[in-house]
Formats: sequence, structure tokens, C-alpha cells
Amino acid sequence: MKMKFWNVRGIAAILFLICSTSSLAQPAANAPADSQATVTIADAQKAYVAGKWKDAARLFEQACPNEPDSVRTECYLWNVLALSQIGAAKEFSTAGKRLDSLIKKTNPQKAVYADLMMTKAQFQLYMGRNEKAAEALIHAIETSQPHQAIVLQKVCTVVQSKVKNPTLDETCKRLSEPAVDASTPTPDPTPSTGSATEQPAAVQSVTEQPATEPKAAAQPANDATTAPAAEPTKTAPADTAAKATPAPAVQPEKPVPAAAPAPEKEYWILQLGAFGVKSNAELLVNNLKKQGIKGTIEERVGETKTLYLVQTGKFETKEKAVDFGASKLTPLNVEFRPILKK
Repeated sequence: MKMKFWNVRGIAAILFLICSTSSLAQPAANAPADSQATVTIADAQKAYVAGKWKDAARLFEQACPNEPDSVRTECYLWNVLALSQIGAAKEFSTAGKRLDSLIKKTNPQKAVYADLMMTKAQFQLYMGRNEKAAEALIHAIETSQPHQAIVLQKVCTVVQSKVKNPTLDETCKRLSEPAVDASTPTPDPTPSTGSATEQPAAVQSVTEQPATEPKAAAQPANDATTAPAAEPTKTAPADTAAKATPAPAVQPEKPVPAAAPAPEKEYWILQLGAFGVKSNAELLVNNLKKQGIKGTIEERVGETKTLYLVQTGKFETKEKAVDFGASKLTPLNVEFRPILKK
């Protein structure tokens, strides 16, 4: 049965433009003397661009094992894309298995991980697993870098047209926000008076303390010695009582409608990393704790891999979140990304 995978083909074309200036698109710097007989990534990419999918897949398989670790995963991703274009169910199945294997082996901190998850979203979408596609795309965005935003926005448009997922909508919306340069601290006009390890109020607010209810004002007890004496009840004459105007009928009180719950207030947090191994996330949280910074771990379960997102703070505005990151996290060489929460 012939199969067409046009979604991945379109994304692959964009990925090619991104990678064309990277080491992936260049011949190996330390090529052996008989380089003419050595298959390179450039040779495989030429076949891919020409639409020779079988040749491209075969050439990538020959070239990838000889590449350094820094580009090997990207090379095998191209192999996956080429296999998916051949049009046969067997090659498509092989491509999917290789993609899952790459995802499991790749550190989410590497930029290529987002490319892998983006491709995974395309595979799931093609197979009609729209919710799984949304899940994979969320992982891709959570681990992405600013230069990948344009491609991710295109994939967002495709996936969002197929599935209604509020979490995906919120995550895709972040791609349109300007990137934050964590290496350039934001100047603070007011000098800090606290110590270096003092935890700022914004972070302290993360710890949920039970609100102390104000005590109700005590009602004064009736004091027989100070309370005014009650006036004696006067009995009205019989004829006066008969002429008295009858009291109007008491209308039943209308039930007071319950007050609508106040909308949840939005706030900002800083995401400090996404890890595939929980112990690595816990290590970062422990290191932050030593610096007086409270970190939390949010678990994001995926089909292929579970991500552990390290976050800190609960800030009223994006500006306060960025200022905190620039003053407290940048000196520690900790990257951060402001994220709006509801």
C-alpha cells in the first residue's frame, strides 16, 4: 500500500533550511584521504532534496555512523524523514520505531530533542492520533529554543486545526512571545538590601501558607448593671387595638443568587529546564535550594518519554519574573524562560 506523508515532507523542507548552515550540512572536517569513496551527509541530503527517498535513506544510514556525536542524532532524524517519504508501510513503520529510539536516547536539553518531538507530532497526526500529536508537540515546545519557534508555529497551526486542546493552545501561544536573553541582566533601579541568599518575596509566595482568618470582633456580653432597663410594655386599649391598621402580609424573601466565583488570577513562573531523568531535575532543585531559591518539579507524561520541568517563582508580571531571573539565576548560569500560568 502506498502512503504519502506530506506533513513531514513540509516540515522536513523547513528543517533543511535551518540545518543548511550548521555542521550537519557540511562535509566532515577531518575527512579521510579517500573521501571520494566516503559517503557524507551532504551526499545524502542532495538525494533527499532531489526526491530520491530510497537513495537518501540508504546514504544517511551509511553516513550517520561516521559522524561525531554532536550531529549523529540529526543525521538519523534525516534518515527517519527519508524513510517516511518512500511510500511503503514497511519503511514507514521502520521510521517510526527509529524515531522513538532516538527520542529515548536523546537528552531533552539538546536542541535536536524538540525537532524529534516535532516530527513525532507529525507521525501521530498522520496516523489520526490527534491527542497524541498534541502531547508530542507540547513536549517539543517545552524543550525548544528560540530559533525553532518559526517551525513550531507552523506545526501548531496544523495540529490545532485537528484537535481542541487548551494546554496546547496555551503552549503554542508562548511561541509568539519575544525571547528573553538570559545572559543580559535587566538593570534594577532600586539596590537590593537583602543578603545574597535571602529568598525574595516573589519566590516565598510559592510556599502556600494557610491564610489566617481574622478573628471576628467579640460581641459585648449583656451586663445587667450597665444595660438600660427595658421599658414596661404598655397595653393598648381594646378599642384602639380594634381600629389599628393590620400589618401588611409578609412577602417571602427572594433567594439571593450565589456570587459567581472570582476568575483565577494569572501569574508568571520561570522554567529552568526540562529533563528526561527525574534525578537530574531534583539535582537542579537541590542546588537552587542551597542558593535560597525554591524550585518545583512539574511532571509532563508523554508516550515515549516523561519530562520533568523545573520551575520557580510565582510572579505578578512578566517583568518581575525576568528581573528575578536576571538578578538571581543568570549569575548562577541557570537559563530561564518566563511562562504565563492560570
